[in-house]
Order: sequence, then structure tokens, then C-alpha cells
Amino acid sequence: MSETWKDIVKDWEKVPIEAYKFLFSQAKDRYDEFMSVSESISNKAVTLATIMVAVISGFASYKFTGNSNHGFLIILIFLFLGDVFCLGLLLFPKNILQIGSPPNEMFIDYLDNTELVDDEKTKLIYYNELKRYQEKMNSMEKVNRYRHWLYGIALCLTILATIITGGLILSTVYHP
Repeated sequence: MSETWKDIVKDWEKVPIEAYKFLFSQAKDRYDEFMSVSESISNKAVTLATIMVAVISGFASYKFTGNSNHGFLIILIFLFLGDVFCLGLLLFPKNILQIGSPPNEMFIDYLDNTELVDDEKTKLIYYNELKRYQEKMNSMEKVNRYRHWLYGIALCLTILATIITGGLILSTVYHP
């Protein structure tokens, strides 16, 4: 990461402050987007969990009616367990990287260096904070990719469990 970053900016002190301000605002917007995607996945997981509770309730009421097809029951149990596992991972508190940085990380020890002029100190703060944002975005991208994958699996399992449960319930209505 740091080697790649060094290749991008050869002389950080030659970049104008306005460019740093623009880059910083873009980095913040991009990070906000990563956070929004993560929140969206969590909200969708809550919706899937609600649907799954309804499907399990339907399954339980079907189970107590008597005529059970054991093959479908075993498949449903595996679908329910897999879905609960995926939804549990999605809903379990995740390691979110907070927006911004605490002052003790931003206030770097060489800001009091008398060889740096005020503009260079400002540029240095922007530069280091941009590096920090990039690291956070790289981490959040990995987390979101994993959560997208889990959400896709949970969605498929929920749909399958709902269809099978609905089919079983309908089969008792039309073929008692």
C-alpha cells in the first residue's frame, strides 16, 4: 500500500492546497458511499430476517397439521439453518471504520518542525489523512464484498425456503 502511494505522489509538498481540499472532499464522499452500501446490506438483511421469521412460523404451523413430507422437511431444515447462519453473520456487529480520524492521529509529531512553512504543514495533514482514508476504503471494500456474497446466499436461501414452505402449505390446502 505505502509503496503504491509513494508512486502516485512524488512531491506531496508541490501539490496545491486547493487540490488537497478537492481530493479530501472526494475521498470523504467515496467513503460515505462505502458506509451507505454497508448500511443498505444491513437493512436488507433485517428484511430477509423478518421474512424468514414469517416463513418459519408458516413452517411450524404446517408441521403441526400432521401430514409431513419428510424429504421436504429435511431440505427446509437445512435451508433454514443455512439462512439463519448467513443472516446471523450479516446482522452481527461488524467492524466499521469510523469516518475521519481522531486528533491524536492527525496531529503528527513533525507539525512543529520549523523547516516546514505553514502551507507545507497543511498539505502534510491533508496528505496523511488522504492516505488514512484510502486504507479505510480498501478495508471497507473487502468487508462489503464479503457481505454482498453473504447477502446473495441468504437471499437465495430465503427465496427457496419461502417457495418450498408455501408449496407445502398449499399442498395441505388443496390435497388434505
